[in-house]
Amino acid sequence: MEKRFIGIDLNGSCIRVAIMEQDREAAIAVGKHAFTTPEEMISGLREIIGDPRIFGDRVALAVPAVEVFVRQLKFPFTDARKIESALPFELSSQLPVTIDELTVDFQTPLPEKEGGCRTCAAALRTEYLEKLLATFDGADIPVHIVDVAPFAYAKGVREQLRDGLLVVLGEEETTLGLMKEGRLTQYRLIPGTGDEDGMARLLLREAMSLQRDSGSQNLPMTLIGPGASPTLEEILRSSGRRIERLRFFASGRDIEPEYLPAVALALRAAAPAKEREFNFRRGKYALKSEWAGLKKELIAASIVLLLTIATLGGAAGLNYAHKSKQLQALDQQMVSAFRETFPGAQPMVDIPLQMRSRINELRTQARQIGSGPQGSAISVLNEISQRMPRDVTVDVRDMAFSADMVRIEGVTTSFDAINQIARSLQESPLFAEAQIADAKASIDGNRVDFRLNITFQRRG
Repeated sequence: MEKRFIGIDLNGSCIRVAIMEQDREAAIAVGKHAFTTPEEMISGLREIIGDPRIFGDRVALAVPAVEVFVRQLKFPFTDARKIESALPFELSSQLPVTIDELTVDFQTPLPEKEGGCRTCAAALRTEYLEKLLATFDGADIPVHIVDVAPFAYAKGVREQLRDGLLVVLGEEETTLGLMKEGRLTQYRLIPGTGDEDGMARLLLREAMSLQRDSGSQNLPMTLIGPGASPTLEEILRSSGRRIERLRFFASGRDIEPEYLPAVALALRAAAPAKEREFNFRRGKYALKSEWAGLKKELIAASIVLLLTIATLGGAAGLNYAHKSKQLQALDQQMVSAFRETFPGAQPMVDIPLQMRSRINELRTQARQIGSGPQGSAISVLNEISQRMPRDVTVDVRDMAFSADMVRIEGVTTSFDAINQIARSLQESPLFAEAQIADAKASIDGNRVDFRLNITFQRRG
């Protein structure tokens, strides 16, 4: 029986599915089914794919980008196991929620010239993941890959789109991604506008921003998803943007753009497991049918561990006296180091635990006063205050500060005042861009609520 690769696109109230076989040259079936409940979704899915083959199918789906926190991280080492161990600690300081509520994963680490590596990491709410998997597991539909949009789509179409801009126009979210050498390097979430002219303006503006950040020019744009209409393509072409289409076939015909995200997910399912991409279907969330392979690895690891323990135990018995003296010397060094580092504090029984506790206290204090590559939150706030136009009245309602940007929400007197604020802040050497993310006038027209995203200048 031919092995099938199945891509399931869950964006919106209509499930879209693509099925491909081992040769991956063309889809053998595409289909869609509208739903309002998870039960209706599963019923529609079964109508399209038939009875799932537990050992013959490989199924992939992608969670919406809005549900995932994505960060670029650097590590002084390249070993994947070390990265996996250090990943939660590195991410915890860069996310707005506690790491205990999230499930994390990372892509293949890329070596850096100066040593170490960088990798793209993602964090998804565990509650969301468990609810999603329960829907499919309860229906005995084996989902092997739970990737992240738009990374999963980029992985699937990289043979046809090596360098360019990939636009995925879904029912609930639109993403614009920058592809370089077949990898998604950056992406933007585009808010819905309700009309194609407004969407075209947003895409053109964000495309220019992505190209400027990456040092690229005149990259072609590829549109996929249910929102990829001929009218939108024509508007973009009339603005001077080059549009390229992906070519996939089913029953000898071109597959329509609305099914291309599902086709990309089917190709993602066909990707070799050694090519590490995002997949939250790992560890305790792995399919039960895959536990047999994991069991062999666990048995081998247990044997190695027992042999290591036996070796260490024998060495410890032979060298106990020598190790005991070394231990006493190390204890004295730890006490001395603790007293030098924290003058006035009395060392207790567990010196390492006491030092970690004091370090955590200092980290908490650092977060309270603000610290990061752009300076403290106070210095950034002072720069914003100095750059505010003197003849503009502003009431700041909320300010969020991170290592990459500052978000300000507030109220002012007019749209022109917002533009003055954005231009003034953009002249600061501290900021790369001041972007008006939202602005709307009150009913009486006497005030304008706005949200401003201020991006820091890149260092180095």
